[in-house]
Amino acid sequence: MPFPLSNDTAARRPAEKAPEAAPKASARPAFTFKADVDIAELDERGRPGPKWAGKACEISRNHIVFRSRRLCYEEREILVAVHLIDDRPVALFGRVSACEYDGDGLHKTTLTLAALPRSDSIQAWLIGLTPPRQ
Repeated sequence: MPFPLSNDTAARRPAEKAPEAAPKASARPAFTFKADVDIAELDERGRPGPKWAGKACEISRNHIVFRSRRLCYEEREILVAVHLIDDRPVALFGRVSACEYDGDGLHKTTLTLAALPRSDSIQAWLIGLTPPRQ
């Protein structure tokens, strides 16, 4: 017989689901972060390509999320220059961990941050973003 003939409620109860995993203790909350950004994808030689504009949405210790008109493929290396109130942009570097269409012709891209590579071509790219002092 495929079914037990017991009146025991445990025998008639469907199998319980395994408890969901607790969030990692190292996971930090993301904060809303509004700033203009310049973005460039690094080529296979580690040189920045043409820049395009975007808007930062959120930031945390290990990632930044921005919206732009360009689709970025996962695992690509990206440079982001964050334009804050001061005169020099702050450079961030990371790998694309997610990119999805967000509506209105914009893509929402998540970068997992890493250490900024020390490269003359990256330094030249950053200098080119800084307006000359008068």
